[in-house]
Amino acid sequence: MIFHVLSVPIYPTRKEITLCAFTQKVYKFCTEMTKRGHTVFHYGHPDSDVSCTKHFDVVSRETYNKVYGKQSWKEFHDQNVDNKVHEEFNKNASKLIRKNKQSENDLILAFWGFGHAACCNKLKDFIIIEPSIGYDSGFAPFKVFESYAQLHKLQHQLYKNNIPSFGDAVIPPGFYFDDFTYEEQKDNYMLFLGRMVDIKGIILAQEVSKILNLPIKFVGPQNMKNGLAKDNPRAEYIHTVSFDERKNFLAKARCLIMPSLYSEPCGWTMIESFISGTPVISTDWGGMSEYNIHRKTGFRCRSLNEFVHAVNQSGQIRPQDCRKHAEDNFAISDIMATYERYFSSVVNLKKYKGPNYVLEKCNFIVK
Repeated sequence: MIFHVLSVPIYPTRKEITLCAFTQKVYKFCTEMTKRGHTVFHYGHPDSDVSCTKHFDVVSRETYNKVYGKQSWKEFHDQNVDNKVHEEFNKNASKLIRKNKQSENDLILAFWGFGHAACCNKLKDFIIIEPSIGYDSGFAPFKVFESYAQLHKLQHQLYKNNIPSFGDAVIPPGFYFDDFTYEEQKDNYMLFLGRMVDIKGIILAQEVSKILNLPIKFVGPQNMKNGLAKDNPRAEYIHTVSFDERKNFLAKARCLIMPSLYSEPCGWTMIESFISGTPVISTDWGGMSEYNIHRKTGFRCRSLNEFVHAVNQSGQIRPQDCRKHAEDNFAISDIMATYERYFSSVVNLKKYKGPNYVLEKCNFIVK
């Protein structure tokens, strides 16, 4: 297969940039699909370091630095797509993709969703796919969602007649298990790992720590605005960490607390916790309702009282059950094989004039 992979304009594609799940998606996809013998063209920042058939610079360092300055990747970058970086990226990428076209079945993968729409709108004779939707929009005729929760959340928004598309699929993210440490002996602290914003439930997590008088480590970009008062003597507030530090925090934590106040499309940190043998205490919606198995890999909660009780009971969750769940569902080789099957089906759907050809021929009417 021929893949034209559009990377995330706000970061170079590199393995160490763990703060951006979208960058990690691109890095893993290019690495694995190249390994599996496909042709992978990667379009991105000149400082990218990723396995692929060929990399193409589509944004200059000069333009990038004007927009984002010389921020470290450990700082959370503004995700606004209306800037010179995205404009230059999409303009250059569309020209190069046109030049690099190999066949009528070349696939363009828009990993940044609407941030790549300006590029894809100039290439409508290609097969265009949003390969991992972890955001609240969609523009491509073919879409892959990170969870069924996210697909169903967007179904009415994307399809006004409420009939889904045969071009849609759900494929969860895949992980390299060697990047993590499995540990059955835990230390006595809770871990919050992610963006330090109120919508992630950081204030609720701190309240649980105070009520239980239990240490908590808040690990994430400390430059983000939030309403968290750093007045908890049992808390550590730790800026974005390296791969090694990250895996050690996950492996040794008594539990990972994910009290997100919105419907998470998936919850990557949750899966990393399972790989590490660490139970997850989460809210009961979005991707967590699908992937966090209540009383098996952690607990799903709907009140402060339930969070307190769940953290108290977290020792009842067996680390080996968390790990087994991860092995059964999120191994990178299995996920890439699922993608290959999906792409083959997309090519076949194209032969029948689009993802909803059958539905259109049936003249379905929903009243």
